[in-house]
This record gives sequence, C-alpha cells and structure tokens, in this order.
Amino acid sequence: MAGESAVAAYLEARGFLVEARNWRCRTGEIDLVVTEGDLIAFVEVRSATTDFLDSPALTVTHGKQRRVSRAADAYLQARGRIPDRIRFDVAGVSWRDGQPQVAYFENAFVPTGAY
Repeated sequence: MAGESAVAAYLEARGFLVEARNWRCRTGEIDLVVTEGDLIAFVEVRSATTDFLDSPALTVTHGKQRRVSRAADAYLQARGRIPDRIRFDVAGVSWRDGQPQVAYFENAFVPTGAY
C-alpha cells in the first residue's frame, strides 16, 4: 500500500488523475488506474525493501501480465466506455533511507491479443 501511494503521488505530480486503486474483480486486481486526457493506464506496482534487483518492476511475469490484462478488460466493461488510448505500465518502488524511489515504465507490456 505504501508503494502504491508513492506511485499515485508520483503520477499525480505529473498531471495524472487516479481513477481507481486496488480495483478487484474475479479475474484479478489492478493496483492503479490512472487517466490523462484520452489515455487510461493500468499500473502494476511492485515494491522491494532490498537491493536484490535493480528494480522490483522486473518481477512482473507473463502470468501477472495476463491477470492484469483480464482485470483491465473487466474494468473497461464495468466503466462502460472505452478510452481512445490504453496502456499497461509498471512501477517499481525501492525504499532508501525511508524514502520511496520510483522507477516508472510506460507501455511496459502489451497483452497477447490485446485491444
């Protein structure tokens, strides 16, 4: 949750509107749904408290990508309208001296058979 809050603040500072947090359905969960104009981005947030990996974002597997994309499809259906642009982003949050360090990757993946 702290990682998601750090990423939400990071994105809001860049002009994004957080539309949903921890949105759940039977097919999965989306950590953050953000919008900017005609764009909607589904954001997977990964956090780590160690320096084991260069970025926690590297832990998003193909299986996780499938679950996020299925949940995104359900979200769009529930929302009732499809935006002009859709993308899947990944944010990695590392903690150094108690402060979040956000590594943000736009268009981090494209789901198989996507949109």
